[in-house]
Amino acid sequence: MESASRIPDRIRQDLPDIVASWREARRGDAGDGAYSRLTTNMEQLVSVFIDFLRSLDSVETFTRGGAVRSLVGEIAENQHELGRDAVGVIEDFAALRRCIWRTVEKGVDLPALGGGEVAAFFLKLMQASDWVTEAGLEAFDAIVQREMEQALGRAAATDLVTGLPDRDQFSRLLLPQAVASHDRLSVAIFDVAHFTETVAAGKVRRARQVLRRLTDIVREAAPEDAVCARFGDDEISAIIPGHGSEAAYRVAENVLERLAADDGVSFEVDVGVAEYPEHGTNAEELMGEVLKALKMAKRVGGSGIVVAH
Repeated sequence: MESASRIPDRIRQDLPDIVASWREARRGDAGDGAYSRLTTNMEQLVSVFIDFLRSLDSVETFTRGGAVRSLVGEIAENQHELGRDAVGVIEDFAALRRCIWRTVEKGVDLPALGGGEVAAFFLKLMQASDWVTEAGLEAFDAIVQREMEQALGRAAATDLVTGLPDRDQFSRLLLPQAVASHDRLSVAIFDVAHFTETVAAGKVRRARQVLRRLTDIVREAAPEDAVCARFGDDEISAIIPGHGSEAAYRVAENVLERLAADDGVSFEVDVGVAEYPEHGTNAEELMGEVLKALKMAKRVGGSGIVVAH
C-alpha cells in the first residue's frame, strides 16, 4: 500500500492498466486511426493529471503554457472524427475519471490516510475532471460549428434553379451538423402540389418560376439563421435552429399566407413539420418523421400543414 504522497506514483505505475480499463469502457476499433489517437490522448491526459497532483497550482492556474488546452483540442478533433456527440464527449472523460479513481481506491490504503489528504486528492480529481469536460465540450462545439460553416460554404448555390444546397448536401451535411450543434431545432418541408403534372405538360418554365418563388418566400418567412435547401424536384426544406415545431408551423403559415396573397404566381403547397429531439433523436429519425408528416399533408391536400406526432 502507498501513502497519500505516493498517489501520483501509483497512478503512474498503473497507467497502462488505467488506459486498458478506459478502452474497455469506451470500446472502439483498434485499427481506427482516430480511436488509436484518442487512446493515446487519454494516456497523455492522465500524465498531465499526475503533474497536476504534484503541483501546488489550482485548476485555473495549471496551464503548462497552454499545452493542456491544446491537448483537449486534439482530443476533441479525434472525438469528432469518431462521430461522438456531446454525450459521448462527456462519457469519454467520465470513464477516465472512474478508471483513475478505481486505481487509487485499489492501490492506496485510503482509510489509513488522514481525511484531509484523501479529500484534497478527491477534490483535485473532480476539479480536473470538470475542467477538462467543460473545455472539451467547448472545443468540440467549435469544431462542429466550423464544419457547419464550411459545409454551408461548400453547399452554396449547388442547385441551379433555386441557388440552394441540394438534397444530398442537406441530408448528408446540413441536417446532421445542425442536430449536432443544437439542443433543439425544427424542420419544415414545403411541397409544391401538382409540380410533376406541370412539368409533364411541358410547362417547365412555369414549374421553375413556381419553385423560385417558393424559395424566395420561404427565405423571407424563415428566421435569419434558418438553413434552406432544395429537398426534391418540387420541395424546399428549411432547418430552423433553436426553435421547436411551433415556430416552424408559424413559418409555414406565413409562407402559405404570402402565397395566397401573391397574384403573380398562385399555387398550392403542402407542408410537413417535425422537431428535434421530440420527433427524432438523430437526423435520420427526424427526416423520417417530417416525411411522414409531409405525406399526410399531401394526402389531405389544399395547402395543409401537418406536424409529426
